[in-house]
Amino acid sequence: MTQTYNIGGSSSPLKSLFKTVIAAAAVIGGLFLMAASAAVAFFLILGLVILVSLIVAFLWGKAKLTGKPFGPKAYFKAQGFDLEKGFDLDAAAQMQQRSSSPKNSPEKQSKHGPIIDAHKTPEGWSVDD
Repeated sequence: MTQTYNIGGSSSPLKSLFKTVIAAAAVIGGLFLMAASAAVAFFLILGLVILVSLIVAFLWGKAKLTGKPFGPKAYFKAQGFDLEKGFDLDAAAQMQQRSSSPKNSPEKQSKHGPIIDAHKTPEGWSVDD
């Protein structure tokens, strides 16, 4: 026959009560540590949000004071306006150059621009101004 040994020793009501109190203290301590770490995480995230909002406010104010665009969307929009303005200036210069050339006589001009002469060739249509 085999013998069974009780490793915990004798089970008395006082020992059982002591184990229960230790387990309850461990659970309460674990909950306290979880709440404390959640509070630390909350304040850490709150601090990061405040820091980012201060940085954004500073950069936005700086952009307003200097008159420069703030953010990628506004920056690319401003670049697009500059590009369009450049195209408008180039187009105006080209129209000025065309109107000053002898090829575009006043009879080939109208209120909408130069009159374009299109004619059919063996390869297809050709346009001469």
